[in-house]
Amino acid sequence: MSGRKTAVWLGAVLVGIAACGDGTGPATSRNNPGTGTNSLRVTANIEADDDAAAVGGFVTTYEAIVRDGLGNPVSGATVTISNPSLGTLTLPESSPGSGDYLMTGNGFPSGDFRLSVVRGTDNVRDVVLGGPGVHSITAPRANATDTAGTTLNVRWTVPSRAQAAEVETRDFGPLTLPDTGAYNVPGADNPARPDQRVRVYRYNEVSMAGGLPGSRLRVKVRKTVEPINVQ
Repeated sequence: MSGRKTAVWLGAVLVGIAACGDGTGPATSRNNPGTGTNSLRVTANIEADDDAAAVGGFVTTYEAIVRDGLGNPVSGATVTISNPSLGTLTLPESSPGSGDYLMTGNGFPSGDFRLSVVRGTDNVRDVVLGGPGVHSITAPRANATDTAGTTLNVRWTVPSRAQAAEVETRDFGPLTLPDTGAYNVPGADNPARPDQRVRVYRYNEVSMAGGLPGSRLRVKVRKTVEPINVQ
């Protein structure tokens, strides 16, 4: 996510958080590559980072970088992301001529996401990305005590199985792995420290059939547990 882009803050529409996607099966089973004119390269991200101070417990960024076949910015496009809980967002261009479209708000909506990008006769339409839902880290717990040099057991819920997960601590990872809901950090990577932190990311991605090569839509959700006293 580029720090160059100017965020536009949403209101209370994004405060809702749910623990599941649109269906009970894997999030990837609900992906749809959409259609289009194969004249735009669209790189789109939905990134939700947990933040206890934020309304709804998350800060979520919706971003689409739109380029033509020569890699030039595509300005003046209409970029929309819709979701059953969220409604429809129209992402503003972060600055004139940039071809970068961005919106940031609080909370993370349940359900799947649908993206369309239109500029004149060029378009990518009806790309659907299965929402993985919001997970919880069930182990370790905040303020828990763990033994240095031993396996750190990390467990999380899987409301709708994501394409992949990542686990990291202050001393390990991030490691990409299947979204099984469990991973054991090796004891060699679990040193003594009073401020250990565990983060679990889960993400899903779909390639866009109607876009130029490299076009894709990705969602990534982060949850954090800290501190953990490893002694």
